[in-house]
Amino acid sequence: MENSQRHSQRQDTRLELVIVGNGMATGRLLDELLKRGCGQFRITVIGDEPEGSYNRIMLSPVLAGETERATIIHKSPAWFAAQGIRFIAGKRGTQIDKDKQIITLDDGQRLAFDQLVIATGSRPAAIPAKNQTLENIFSFRTLVDVDTITSAARNAANAVVIGGGLLGLEAAYGLALKGVAVTVVHRSGWPLNRQLDATAGAMLQSVMAAKGVAFALSAEVASFEGDHTGAVNKVVLNDGRELDCDLAIIATGITPNRELGQDSDIACGRGVQVDALMQTSAANISALGECCEFEGETFGLVEPIWHQCVTLADRLCGNRLTPFRNPQVATKLKVSGVQLYSAGEYITRPEHREIVLHDCRHQVYRKLLLHENTLVGVVLFGDTRDGNTYFEWLSAAQTLPVQVSTLTLGKSFLTESTPVQLPQAAAIP
Repeated sequence: MENSQRHSQRQDTRLELVIVGNGMATGRLLDELLKRGCGQFRITVIGDEPEGSYNRIMLSPVLAGETERATIIHKSPAWFAAQGIRFIAGKRGTQIDKDKQIITLDDGQRLAFDQLVIATGSRPAAIPAKNQTLENIFSFRTLVDVDTITSAARNAANAVVIGGGLLGLEAAYGLALKGVAVTVVHRSGWPLNRQLDATAGAMLQSVMAAKGVAFALSAEVASFEGDHTGAVNKVVLNDGRELDCDLAIIATGITPNRELGQDSDIACGRGVQVDALMQTSAANISALGECCEFEGETFGLVEPIWHQCVTLADRLCGNRLTPFRNPQVATKLKVSGVQLYSAGEYITRPEHREIVLHDCRHQVYRKLLLHENTLVGVVLFGDTRDGNTYFEWLSAAQTLPVQVSTLTLGKSFLTESTPVQLPQAAAIP
């Protein structure tokens, strides 16, 4: 049925905008659409979770009992109703008919669309370990995961978390606060190896060890072993070590949920492929967030995804073309109560000049990497107050003064005798 025929058969002649997926990307996109005025659309959001849109970054404090689950839900079903947005909860999109512009849901329901946005997010990356169907082996990605892990932790003495990235460390910290003895299994030689260098990683490991989190580094899980009830009770590592555990959490990264696009003959690589305007290979179908791929890159940080939402909202609401460019971003984290900051390069290479401030007593570490007197990398541990200033210098890509030894002391310690030449808006007073 042609769109004009559809619209003529009902009084509401607004265009049908259907968004598949209701994660953080969809929540931000809705904000951007409403900000611009999107009265030409009747919006439908399809989400496979019942709670509405919530902040997944805050799952760890909920697991730890530091935050109530209700406080992280930003767009409840009541919010959708108040905004006049149709919210279909507990359903998934299974097939897109690109020619007829119809999406079919897993309950057989068929929805017509004029514009469709694929925002299906991601899922935890798989690991090759054996026996993953044993009970009490969990992922850590949703509020349901938090509920099941919390329930299992009540009767657990030991837990194993696979993955020493941010998600895994937060899960481990949350369990430790509940009195569970936790071991993090990580394939690298230090935790957060994609944001921190070895020194900062070792400092973080020390801080977490003091809070009850042990580490098995440079190791991977070969298999899970179970007891007579079918529940996991042991993890066997690839080096032969065995770790007792009453529950295990797999948090080894993410895999884009590209299947809806792939099964509907939309171009996909690791994710659903988009151009600079978030347009897929199919007419009137866009994608954004962790499920999409742009110029060979997929996305797990909120900053570039927020830029994607601006690009798509501009195009949908006003036919304004604001091409997406993957921005250089800084990683700002808080793990086990410790502030961390990383931007640009973080591993020292032969061509780098390294400037380091390391205060062991106060657990403060600052590393600046320069290449030909231009700042190219920052790692901060414990004291991140000058992170934004360093990021301005890094982004400006301008030559710093010859006397750079005081740069690690931060903006407040710089004097007129060692000025930093930056654009006027970023100049140091």
